[in-house]
Amino acid sequence: MRMKMDLGGASYELDPAAISAIRYRAEYGDSIHNHLAACSSAQEVEGRLLRMCHCMIPEADRPELLDFAGQARQDKDFFQKALAARNALLGGDPRWDGGKEADGEPFDEYQVLALMAAAHLDTGLVYELPIMHLVAIVGRYFEEQNSDGTDLRPMTDEEMTRLYPRPRKE
Repeated sequence: MRMKMDLGGASYELDPAAISAIRYRAEYGDSIHNHLAACSSAQEVEGRLLRMCHCMIPEADRPELLDFAGQARQDKDFFQKALAARNALLGGDPRWDGGKEADGEPFDEYQVLALMAAAHLDTGLVYELPIMHLVAIVGRYFEEQNSDGTDLRPMTDEEMTRLYPRPRKE
């Protein structure tokens, strides 16, 4: 499921699969979701979207970032095209209600990978599905595992000590 972006006479295939969000996280040190939420101006949003689109281009076809930025600057519709790419990359699964809120924790693609491993999901799905679809799959999996409807709570220190005994420090 690729999408096409035409910029200044050049045409690029963009990959909206989760691997693009993971590449962005690896390259820029934080999630594109968090970076876009932290923007305070339209220029800042456009810069983050430019980097996101650049990461969405498969490496074999990816131009240098400055060359890509020059092409984007010349295209008056870049912002709308970049928003469409963002929606493809970060769009949620419409069949999932989102589960519980994340308690204000920042989004992290690496955490999604860890949860996929905990759920025994094939990590090859990062090349097929958008990141929020993977979040929905993992969320549904864990909801099914806790189907009795009880809310989980953190263990107390006493419960942790009973469950995981270890020699006391003296």
